[in-house]
Amino acid sequence: MAKKYYSTKIVGIGGEVTKFTGLVKMLVIFDDSMVLPELREFSVLHSGNKLSDVIKPGDVLKIGENEFKILNVGNEVNNNIKSLGHIVIKFNDDKDELLEGSLHVEDKPIPKLRIGDEISIVEATESALSGKTAFLSGKSVVSNTLAQILKDNGVKIVKSADEADIVVNTK
Repeated sequence: MAKKYYSTKIVGIGGEVTKFTGLVKMLVIFDDSMVLPELREFSVLHSGNKLSDVIKPGDVLKIGENEFKILNVGNEVNNNIKSLGHIVIKFNDDKDELLEGSLHVEDKPIPKLRIGDEISIVEATESALSGKTAFLSGKSVVSNTLAQILKDNGVKIVKSADEADIVVNTK
């Protein structure tokens, strides 16, 4: 079982959160006792902010029953969450510039938020493929799909069969 190292509960949802998330595909979360009044309407408010490890790419963000793979972590995310209970979560497959205080996760719909839902982060389970390299020959939907599956499991796609642990021909 994966280790949970961050956990908090949603205690409030600002009146503009739904509109805001629909426009920019991101959530702004703040500890209820630390949020500035001018940010309250755009923020998901939480309490019980517990972080016991360092947030890192590959781990999994959970909001209620929904899971999102963490793709990138800004340099200030861990400090901000400890000191302010604050994170900006971008649901965009890491397409935007990484800001110091933002966490990028895979591009999936932002779930309906409910008071009482847990927001947590768990350590990624190690894949048997993690750290391996692969070379795929052939240009097809199958190649592209297989490349994405391999990347999602920690495999780096390389440009030559000579530097690959795994070689796949999809012709």
